[in-house]
Amino acid sequence: MYPTLKASAALALLISHTPAYAQEVFDLGEITLYSSKIPVETKSTGATTEVVTEEDIAKQGQQEVGDKLNALPGVSLTQEGPTGTKQSVFVRGLPSKYVPVFFDGIDLTDTTAPQTAFDWGGFGAAGIGRVEVLKGSQSALYGSEAIGGVINITPLTLAEEGERYSFGAEYGSYDTKALSFSYLRKTERADISFTLSHLKTDGFSAADEAEGSTEADGYEGTTAILKTTYDATETLKVGATLLYQTADYNIDAFGDPAGDADRPNEQTRSAARIFAQVDGDRIDHEFSVSFANIDREDPLGYTKRFEGTRTELNYLGNTNLGGGTLSFGLLHSIETASLDGAAKDKFKSSALYAEAIMPLSSNVDLSLSGRYENHSDFGDALTGRAALAWRVSEATVIRSSVGNGFRAPSLYERFGPYGNASLREETSLSYDLGVEHTFSSGAVVKAVVFHNSIDNVIGFAGGAYSQVPGTSKSKGLELSSEYEFANGLQLTGAYTYTDSKKENDRQLERVPEHSLTLGVNADLSAQLAMGIELNHVAGRANDGGRVMENYTVVNAGLNYAVSDTAELYLRVDNLFDEQYQTVAGYGTSDRALYFGVSASF
Repeated sequence: MYPTLKASAALALLISHTPAYAQEVFDLGEITLYSSKIPVETKSTGATTEVVTEEDIAKQGQQEVGDKLNALPGVSLTQEGPTGTKQSVFVRGLPSKYVPVFFDGIDLTDTTAPQTAFDWGGFGAAGIGRVEVLKGSQSALYGSEAIGGVINITPLTLAEEGERYSFGAEYGSYDTKALSFSYLRKTERADISFTLSHLKTDGFSAADEAEGSTEADGYEGTTAILKTTYDATETLKVGATLLYQTADYNIDAFGDPAGDADRPNEQTRSAARIFAQVDGDRIDHEFSVSFANIDREDPLGYTKRFEGTRTELNYLGNTNLGGGTLSFGLLHSIETASLDGAAKDKFKSSALYAEAIMPLSSNVDLSLSGRYENHSDFGDALTGRAALAWRVSEATVIRSSVGNGFRAPSLYERFGPYGNASLREETSLSYDLGVEHTFSSGAVVKAVVFHNSIDNVIGFAGGAYSQVPGTSKSKGLELSSEYEFANGLQLTGAYTYTDSKKENDRQLERVPEHSLTLGVNADLSAQLAMGIELNHVAGRANDGGRVMENYTVVNAGLNYAVSDTAELYLRVDNLFDEQYQTVAGYGTSDRALYFGVSASF
């Protein structure tokens, strides 16, 4: 049987018995999907991975996916205003341009962005079943941009055979209205999931209201997700994933004399992937084709139209290797970008990659990965990763990994209005060392030290992009823990210390030196549950010449189970009405209340 199918079946069984509070890979079960080319047991991987489960995503209503990641150790979030405005996820102090985003195997990273990145703004949680954050340089597995890490999003699916209809509705502050519908069905041979969601909100001013901006910046968006698989024969499985999103939103032209004026934007994102898995006598094969397209319009911007595509052809083979596994494959990718209707600029790249996962002893597992990539513009890149997991005991695992990575200059950096055709790729080296321990009481603690360095950084100066001399570095410490008492009280915590320095040895903007998240979840009765989360951020560099103050934000929620299949919830964002900014000059939500209902049949 194809290893991915066996692992997926095990994962489905594990998730079906996972507590709603779990956030760490170790506590979710025994399988991680994306830290290697095939799913592996968590205790056998040395890669640091964080997971947000279906239960975590469903908590407290229909928020943006990015908001769900902010509580993870080593992850921080910035946003330039309300829902729909630019939202960026940083991993270990490295910004979005170093963290590609995949949706069920489809690379969603925007080929038209000035520095190729994924914008999380408006990307809702409805229809999402799982998110994995893989940390450190991962170009050996995922190619360009994967310097800080990789985020993989998986659509919602059923864990066991059956059928489910799910409905959700929410209303709250800023005249926010959200609706969602999901249909899931799983049989012995087929699996289908479909989600349709819609969100509309008047929002608040993207430019901070405290600085005199009062014009609200609204958002309206619709998302459709479809995933289906079918076991055509005992040895052939086929499947497809589709994603379609439309969004209309406003942003403020911050820094412009008319910065509070209405500035409408439109965006359409579409993506698709089809695959076939074939079980062979010695080698199992997977063939896939994926396509992603983005079309953005900013009528009042300097560039008014952005059109980009990415098409990928991928082959992956898996075979047993003396007690371990060997994965190998080929990938061909074509990226295009067109600005204001001009002729399309294009990149092509081809890659050959391999990964061996092998036991060194009964309690030590080693993963070695390598990738050779040929890029049509800058030539060749060779990357690798080694990851080691040492199970000191049943309760303790020590993990370590080292890898190098690269980021190819984007099409905009080379051919845009400020482009420089002579740019070369950025290169990186990262390593980490961590320990995870589960106490007899059930409490879990984890500590990780990490270090990233990047050379040949591409910066903007003198009216054009250029290579910047020197090395950019990010290093620090991640601590996290969770404990559940017998009476339904659960405590969680995550702290990250990040020392991030640009090539000029100055602190990187928008990266906090200290980030602390504390959570309390409690069952107040058989039907009523409460959750409180505190996020404290301190030690940020000046942003655009502005001093960035420390802040503490508290969010809270109540869930009431009307029946086994329906519940009501109340969510309060920014409970104490903290006035703060994650990006200089851009506003954040005041105290906001949202009431919702969800049901599954």
